[in-house]
Amino acid sequence: MLSPLLPSVDRWRSLTMQGQREEIQTFVKDAPVTSDSLRSLRIYIQQGFLEDVPNETFVPHGPEYAMQVWLEQLPRSRLLAPLRFTTINIMEEFFSDVHSQPIDILDFLSACPELEAFHYTGWHHNDDPPTEPLPVVSLPNLHTLHLKSTCMARSILSSLYTPRLTDLYLAHLNVELELRGEYHEEGDSEDDAQDFSQSPSSDHATGMGLRKLIARSHPPLVVLDMDFSDMRTKDFKYLFDRLPYLQEFLIVASDMSDTVIRLLRPFTLSGDDGTIHTRLPRLRRLGLYNCQRLSGDAIVEALSTRVQHTDNGPLGTNTLTDVAISACEGFTAEHGHILTERLGRRFRQS
Repeated sequence: MLSPLLPSVDRWRSLTMQGQREEIQTFVKDAPVTSDSLRSLRIYIQQGFLEDVPNETFVPHGPEYAMQVWLEQLPRSRLLAPLRFTTINIMEEFFSDVHSQPIDILDFLSACPELEAFHYTGWHHNDDPPTEPLPVVSLPNLHTLHLKSTCMARSILSSLYTPRLTDLYLAHLNVELELRGEYHEEGDSEDDAQDFSQSPSSDHATGMGLRKLIARSHPPLVVLDMDFSDMRTKDFKYLFDRLPYLQEFLIVASDMSDTVIRLLRPFTLSGDDGTIHTRLPRLRRLGLYNCQRLSGDAIVEALSTRVQHTDNGPLGTNTLTDVAISACEGFTAEHGHILTERLGRRFRQS
């Protein structure tokens, strides 16, 4: 209801609401809310209104302002005037009777053409997949994307066009349950590596979502952060072959195998002239945390041969500068000693 009036928020003097949540907010003249300063939107999807949450619609957010709304469902884009927010956070109340579907999120995002950063935190509700094809939403200015605690990663990632995306954060996407739905897209076949996984269905879904996002958008990703989020071996290879600008790769609690870490070694192409290549050629920061399926020998061999090549090669400025390995059972103190000898202060172990 407020969306058509937001472009004129500079002229507001007070806001009064009555109903389940009552609010009277007066705007201060020396620190006014303006259409230029109102850049962030926080949406709380929940059943009813919780008494212990802040009840102001407009709150200071650094030098700018954020708008907060509490909803049981996202509004349809046809009911909204275009929203000028550059940052949007959508947070769903855990284990409630209300939650969003992929079409709800995508349709809402289509009303946000200026969006630069999108954060979505849901919970693991395993619904049937959409029966109708999902729309492709173009977010030409989006540079940061966070997805956390959702079974909808494949649907959302597969439906976005983000040609400027540089920072991608995937958190708590792993689930042991079998996600619903049958898909027959290129890449959906079984993983030839047959590597161990505690979350095979969500690994498959996350990998396929990222494949579609990269194939459509060719984003210049610089940061890929995967926290309790995983993929199949074939999906890691697909990504590593197509992310030439990636500088930071951090992964927590992955079942990734030695096959994956060996993808970081230098290699030559069959039938080529002997030129040595490296995947993720600009990778500078690598973090492996609680990756229990990796062996220390494979980590040491892959990273040692990589830095030996990149330190002395024409792209020496793009060599690894920060390597952190923590709580990986297969990586012992002896492995750490060897890697310290070869990487020096660039390596940290805990």
